[in-house]
Amino acid sequence: MSKSLNNYVGLSEDALSMYSKLEKTPDSLVQQYFELLTDRPLATLPDNPREAQKLLALDVVTQYHGEAAALQAQKDAATLTGGGSSEAAEAVPEFSIAAIEFPAKLFYVLGASGLCKSGGEGRRQIQGGAVRLDGDRVEDVNVTFECAADLAGRVLQVGKKRFVRLVD
Repeated sequence: MSKSLNNYVGLSEDALSMYSKLEKTPDSLVQQYFELLTDRPLATLPDNPREAQKLLALDVVTQYHGEAAALQAQKDAATLTGGGSSEAAEAVPEFSIAAIEFPAKLFYVLGASGLCKSGGEGRRQIQGGAVRLDGDRVEDVNVTFECAADLAGRVLQVGKKRFVRLVD
């Protein structure tokens, strides 16, 4: 794992973020991650690579957050990648938009929320089709929100791993 390659998992991350990142471990590295991060015998790993990724994520999240939180993270991750729901949105980390000056362009909100390093990166992510608002892809780089109420309670997502629920 490497922070510079943006494929690390922080030990203090919330269960859902941790699970989502580990679930995306490349097939070629799953066995090595099991050796380094768990006590599970390699002979007991599922043959299906996708099932092995899910088991890895579940095992590691259980170590740091407990079994109940790991199972909930697994359920929420499946719901989020399946199109989103209000139940999964409850488990998403929150970001307060109270300090943002409206009207505001979405790429600015992406930078302010920490989902992107800057507004410029936010703009590039929108252009690349990586940004979703409540599960719907945002295609207009210049989309502007007039007030905080337009965004409050909505889930903003960049790629498959980074997301926040916007709160007022």
